[in-house]
Amino acid sequence: ENVVADSNNKRLQFLDEDGLFKRKVDLTFKPWCVSALTNGELLVTGDGHLIHVLDKQGMQSRVIQVTGVAGKGESTKGIAVDRLGRIIFTIGYQVFVVSSNGDIIAKFGDKGRSPLPFTSTLRVAVNTINQIIISDDGNHTLKIYDPSGHHLFTCGSRGSGPGQLKNPCSVVTDNEDNIIVADTDNHRVSLFNRGGTLVSHLL
Repeated sequence: ENVVADSNNKRLQFLDEDGLFKRKVDLTFKPWCVSALTNGELLVTGDGHLIHVLDKQGMQSRVIQVTGVAGKGESTKGIAVDRLGRIIFTIGYQVFVVSSNGDIIAKFGDKGRSPLPFTSTLRVAVNTINQIIISDDGNHTLKIYDPSGHHLFTCGSRGSGPGQLKNPCSVVTDNEDNIIVADTDNHRVSLFNRGGTLVSHLL
């Protein structure tokens, strides 16, 4: 079963393996992203400093309140769950790593436009070795971190050439740890290998 955050309609849509609609769950806010814990609970971002936790039927079971946020007007955005069961999410220019109960394990991120600081529209993915991959829209880069939040390397730069990005948005990894990113303003989907080298444009 696939779950889609249908932001402007304030709902989650549940689709089968063929992409056919099965059901929907209405929300009181515009969801940004959705991910799942290993027990099947859904994690939904987009409501201020909260992460809504829904059961398998889409009923809210609890809410994780995020503390220590630098940008008071920001909402939770990107979210992923690694193989250790940790929740990694973004809010403003910060990245948080928390337990399934919401206890903070690590947080990192500075504001700005340079090789390491982030801008405020971030998405996140993880790979099989629990590395954290951040797509940084405003800096036109992908930044890769180890599981503790230490920066490993950055790939991409502003432009339309091979390996360059313009306002990258959603990012995921496949079972070979390739990085697949929606390169929004270049109107393409790009695939990088684990080391950050461009492999191909998928679309």
